[in-house]
Amino acid sequence: MEQIDAVTRLIASYKKLPGIGNKTAERLAYATLGFSREELEAFAYSLKNVEENVHLCPKCHMPIDSEKCPVCDDPSRDHGKLLVVTDAKNILSFERGKYRGLYFVLAGNLSAVKGIGPNEIGVPELKQRVADGKISEVIVACSSTMDGELTAKYIATVLEDTGMKITRLAYGLPVGADLEYVDERTIERAFSARTDMKGEE
Repeated sequence: MEQIDAVTRLIASYKKLPGIGNKTAERLAYATLGFSREELEAFAYSLKNVEENVHLCPKCHMPIDSEKCPVCDDPSRDHGKLLVVTDAKNILSFERGKYRGLYFVLAGNLSAVKGIGPNEIGVPELKQRVADGKISEVIVACSSTMDGELTAKYIATVLEDTGMKITRLAYGLPVGADLEYVDERTIERAFSARTDMKGEE
């Protein structure tokens, strides 16, 4: 017997999540069928709430659900430091690592293979963000993959003529590691030992 259409659609939706294959999507779909009406309504409300209320902060491009950005509009933070990340979820790791500056979220890494260029990931917006003269240091926190390295070096090149300090996190971080899974102490060490990117080839 084939899947009913509603379940097939639900499975297809779950498969869009990262790391979810067909078997896992099926298990999630059938687990959802076991929800009570109240649980289903709460689940549906959570998704609807994301659709209606989550938007990107115009300054840092971090997903927020309020009028004011909890980072950009926080006067207690160091507004002279700007940490550039390529995935918004990495911000949680840096917050646990006690970073207290500002952020800018790129839409991923540059990739020659995938045809993803500077405009697609938001480099022009990054240049505009640092053009107001309030930022004194840009800290590049791309992953240590090939595409991450390419992105980090491109950012350093693009911002070179601004005269501001451009650094990158020290590589106590594991090569190829996703910053989401790096522990707080390693992140703190990477910050304290960050290196100047000027002069890198």
